[in-house]
Amino acid sequence: MPLVSVVVPVYNGESTIADVLRCISELNYPEDKVEVIVVDDGSSDGTVQIVKEYPVALIQKGHGGYPSTMNAGARVAKGEIVVIVDADIYLEKDWLNLIVAEFNDPQVGIVSGYIATKPTAGFWARVVGFESEDRYDRMRSGYVDFITSASTAYRREVFEQVGFFNEALRRGSDEDLAQRALRASWKIVLQKDAVCYHEWVPSLGKYFKNQVLNMVYQIKNFFWSPELMRGKEQHPVNLYVPLILAFLLVLTPLWVVLGVAWFALLDLLCLVLYHVPPAARIIQKHGDWSMLLFPVAFNVRYFAWLIGLAIGLVNGVMRR
Repeated sequence: MPLVSVVVPVYNGESTIADVLRCISELNYPEDKVEVIVVDDGSSDGTVQIVKEYPVALIQKGHGGYPSTMNAGARVAKGEIVVIVDADIYLEKDWLNLIVAEFNDPQVGIVSGYIATKPTAGFWARVVGFESEDRYDRMRSGYVDFITSASTAYRREVFEQVGFFNEALRRGSDEDLAQRALRASWKIVLQKDAVCYHEWVPSLGKYFKNQVLNMVYQIKNFFWSPELMRGKEQHPVNLYVPLILAFLLVLTPLWVVLGVAWFALLDLLCLVLYHVPPAARIIQKHGDWSMLLFPVAFNVRYFAWLIGLAIGLVNGVMRR
């Protein structure tokens, strides 16, 4: 069994870091084959004090963002396999065994598992988490073209060959690294039996802000690597269909002036109906009837994306 370095990047994670480290300590993997490295990205809360209570290596650095925090840990990691575990991810006990087994194939460079929603999550966290699960449910275990870095294992040779996370990309650096790995002929694997739980954003306000920033940085990434616009299995192009419908809905005053106000109503109906199939799948899987509100509630993401899209395009044009 190879030596595994678990890198936990954290910034102001005092509410979750203890449970994250406890889950890592309970993994069904030989203790002498796991090193845990927590990299604190300049937290201003009690994160560091909590981490010091655990038998882990602690690296403290100035606040430089997620990619630089992952890199700080990966560069000093001693393991043949480097695992990134976000500070709001809780691993099941057999997660690491299932993940490491995939590296028996020497062509496999990156492996991740299934990200589920905490059973105790509030309404808004369930809306966000269940939608993510629905996309995972429609993917098969096996080779994929992209996996988020939130709970993902990397063969050390991948970093040595294609480099580390791009610190110029505040978000999307995992996608950028995955593309470089694929171009270097490494395989990326999704092992859905390896389950972890994510602490999704608990409120509408935080989610809205997060999605605005996601789109701002996604547009920056598109300028950086235009091939990313083709979409990925985890983030297919059809995710942008509701974005178009939301944009058309914003133009409602124009439709009124043109005397076709009915078009706005039709567009709104299409926007809601688009999310009925995933809502039905979610309710069938979880038995959560509050998800009847999903077709309306989840559209918040697309209006946040519109704002982020506008900001991202302006920034991109100005940089050029």
